[in-house]
Amino acid sequence: MPRSKARKDPMVLITFHIPENMLKELDKLVEEGRYPSRSEAIRVAIRDLLVKERFRDYTIPRPFLA
Repeated sequence: MPRSKARKDPMVLITFHIPENMLKELDKLVEEGRYPSRSEAIRVAIRDLLVKERFRDYTIPRPFLA
């Protein structure tokens, strides 16, 4: 997928381990067209986790929501 959108924050490469069955399920979501890439699906999941955790503390900082 071409990178046509200019991002506000620079992207940082991270590496992590994930169980194979989770990766297969993630790939299914991408194949179904629900996300354009693994990276985007993982970004959405991390963003949702951050919102959930911040909401629990009754404060939701906005910088990472864009």
